[in-house]
Amino acid sequence: MILGGEEEEEATVCRGHLHVDHPDHEINFLSLASDWHVTVMGEEHQGGVVALVVINFLIFCGTVTLNQLSAFPEFAGGLFNRRQDPAVSYGLGVQSPGIFNSTPGNLSARYEIDVTPAGFTFLVWSVIYVWLLLAHLYALILLCRRNAVGPVYVTPAVLNTGFLITYTLNLLANVAWLFLWDNQLLIYSSAVLWFIAITNWIALGFLHGNVYIHGPWMCRHAKVDLWMYRILWHNGLATYTTWTTIAALLNLGIALRYEAGLAMQLVVYVVLGSLSGILVLWFLLENTVLDRFVRYTITPYAVVVLAMAGIYVKQYATATMETGYFIVVLLGVAVFCLVARLGLVIVRAVKSPLYVNNKVGDDPVLSFAA
Repeated sequence: MILGGEEEEEATVCRGHLHVDHPDHEINFLSLASDWHVTVMGEEHQGGVVALVVINFLIFCGTVTLNQLSAFPEFAGGLFNRRQDPAVSYGLGVQSPGIFNSTPGNLSARYEIDVTPAGFTFLVWSVIYVWLLLAHLYALILLCRRNAVGPVYVTPAVLNTGFLITYTLNLLANVAWLFLWDNQLLIYSSAVLWFIAITNWIALGFLHGNVYIHGPWMCRHAKVDLWMYRILWHNGLATYTTWTTIAALLNLGIALRYEAGLAMQLVVYVVLGSLSGILVLWFLLENTVLDRFVRYTITPYAVVVLAMAGIYVKQYATATMETGYFIVVLLGVAVFCLVARLGLVIVRAVKSPLYVNNKVGDDPVLSFAA
C-alpha cells in the first residue's frame, strides 16, 4: 500500500486503525479510507444481495397474506368462489367469484387420516409467521448498519446469496402448494410440500454453516448480532422447517391413503415411523457431529411435542391399539428429547462454550479485521 509518494511499507489492520511498521506512523483507519479511497474486502455495498433481501421480504409478505386469507375466508373478499353454505357471505353481501375453492382446514377434514392433529396445532403457523417476520425485519435493519469492516450484511455474510435464493424458492413453493391443495391434487401437493421441507433444510444448513464460519469474529466483535441470528433466524427457521417436515409426512399419508388406496394402519406406520426415524437421527447428529453448528437451535423438539399432543388429543380415543401405543410412545420420546436437549445445551454452554479455542484468524473472510 502506498502511504506517501516515496516508500511502500507493510501495513496491518487492527481494531479500526492502520498501523505501519514505523514508530512515527499510526493512522486512523476510517480517515485513511476516506482520504485515500482505500478499498477493504466487504466494505462496499452489494446491490444483488440488497435486492434479494428486499425481494425475499416482499415475497414473504405475499406468502403470509395468501396463507392467512385462505385460512380465514371471512377476511378473504373475493378469493373464494364456492361456499359449503350458499347463504353464508362472510359479511360480503354477495358471492363473488375468486381464486380459491375451499379452505385448507376444510380439505384437511375431508382427507383426514388417523394421525391428523387437532385443529389447535395448526395455530403454530401464526407463531412461525410472526417469528419469521421478526427475522425479516432484522435482516432489513442489517442493510442500514455498518461495522468497522463494512456493511453488516456483507461482513459477516450470514444471509448470503445461496440462502436467500433457496429461501425465496421455498416461499414461492409455499404459495404453489396452496393452489395445488385447494384443487385437491394430492400427489402434486405432496411433492411440492416435500420440496418446501427440503429447501427449508438446505436454507437452515446455509444459516448454521455461515454463522459457524464467522462465529469466532462475531463472538468478539458482534455478540448481539450472533445471538440475534441464533434466536430469530436459526430457531425461527427451524420451527418452520420442523413443521413443514411433519406436514410433508401427513400430506404423504393422505396421498397414500386416498390416491394409492393404502390401508389406514399402514399409513400410520409410514407417517409415524418416518417421523420417529427423523427425530432420533436428528437427536443423535445434533448432539455429536453437528453440535458446534446447531448448539443453540432447540425449537424442533417443541414442534414435534406440539404435533404429537395434537394427534393424541384428536385420535387417541378412537385409535386402534397399535396406533394408540405408537402415538403415546412417540410423544414420550419427543418430550424426552426436548428435556435432554435443553439440559445438554445448558451443560455444554457452561463447560465447553463455543469459540473459546478459536482465533479470529480462523475466520477466512474477516481475519484481517481482528
